[in-house]
Amino acid sequence: MSPICRIVEDAKYQTREKRAARRAKQQPWIVLKLMVFITAAIMIYGAYVYIARFCVPGIRREHAFISRGASIVMLVVFCPLYFWMLWAYIMVVVVSPGYARDHVPRSPQPPPLPQIPFVPPIRPPPSLTGPNTDVESGAMGNPARIGDGSIGGPSYEEMSIHNPRPLHDSNETHEGVTYNNYAMNSSPVLASTSPPPQTDGNWAEDKDLDFRIRMSMMHIERRPPTNPVLLPAYRYCTRDELIKPYRAHHCSACGTCVLKYDHHCPWIGQCVGARNHKFFINFNQATAVFTAYTFATLLTYTIRAAKAPGGDLDAQQIVAIALSALFFIFSATLFVTHVRLLYLSQTTVEAMYDRSMKEREGHILNDAFGLCGFIEKIRVQRLWDAEWGRIGREGNLWWLGSGRKGWEDVMGDWWVGWIFPVGRGLSDGLNYTTNPRFDETGRWRKRKEWPVGLQ
Repeated sequence: MSPICRIVEDAKYQTREKRAARRAKQQPWIVLKLMVFITAAIMIYGAYVYIARFCVPGIRREHAFISRGASIVMLVVFCPLYFWMLWAYIMVVVVSPGYARDHVPRSPQPPPLPQIPFVPPIRPPPSLTGPNTDVESGAMGNPARIGDGSIGGPSYEEMSIHNPRPLHDSNETHEGVTYNNYAMNSSPVLASTSPPPQTDGNWAEDKDLDFRIRMSMMHIERRPPTNPVLLPAYRYCTRDELIKPYRAHHCSACGTCVLKYDHHCPWIGQCVGARNHKFFINFNQATAVFTAYTFATLLTYTIRAAKAPGGDLDAQQIVAIALSALFFIFSATLFVTHVRLLYLSQTTVEAMYDRSMKEREGHILNDAFGLCGFIEKIRVQRLWDAEWGRIGREGNLWWLGSGRKGWEDVMGDWWVGWIFPVGRGLSDGLNYTTNPRFDETGRWRKRKEWPVGLQ
């Protein structure tokens, strides 16, 4: 990568770090709840325009472009839809997302995770790999840049990373996890130097073998994150002074750890978490239906009013049409996005990690094959999926194996609760079953290391 591109990338990440530092302080209560009052005012205004300035004049036969019967029917349909949306909004605002401090006692910080010293990897001769290339190393967050002639830089196993195993010899048990001297006894995995296997002369096999050898020499491989996310030392929150439950994260805006943190939503004045995620989806579903109905009916009869002889357009109805269109796009997009996340058993934060990994792999493949090497990139992706599994599916620590299980985990198994803000999901926000394709520390394993029934 050129120095100019590197400077731009570094500036981008520095800007993100400064923005995160500004958001580190807990927001005042009035700032958290400001958008709640604005949202409530928009709802009240929309109801006023639709009922008082659209339906009631039609019932009184003050408009020639709309009949009395049509006005009554539209008002009868409008009221339950409005009540549905308002009910769901009240539930998502009132119900707490679930805070870790209410369920987990404070505890001292566990022993820190030791680090493994950096071990330089064995690389092929420069004559085989070509000139040095300065590319992304593939680390999560701010990518490091190196110039060791490898595509994607050193793997996670070759970098100095946190390891869940202490350096002492005696075993120690903490929070149900036993530590031993595994880190000291394990040796780095080096690239194989054995000659490539011979084929029987089949052209397809030779071509595939050549492709694999070329990838091996260029060090193009999938490198999943190796953070031990399941260990107590990794999950400890120094601000709340507690070990966070699985999938909990600290929200800087709310100033506390939220169970199964999805995101902080200013429109509801709090976070979306384990206890109110269902109502957030109910609210977006109800809002999408309500605003679509409001937009369609108001737009239809506003066009009729404009074409009618002596028709006069109501400016407030035009404003209501614009607001309905805006909030329909917003709420419908959120609803579709979160339904997809439910079927993948993911939160918004967890999906961001997967997207970051996909982007990193895309940069590695572009550096190796160029922007036009579509066939080679597809072949590499298929080889990676055959070796590891798919990102976001088999590579998802919390994947439940099917979309229906992920949906019911949040929305419950009662179909009425899938539509209306009643009931609750099957998860309590504290206990989650991990994907057996990961080890006990939360690291993604290769397919050959999975349980036999899943390979």
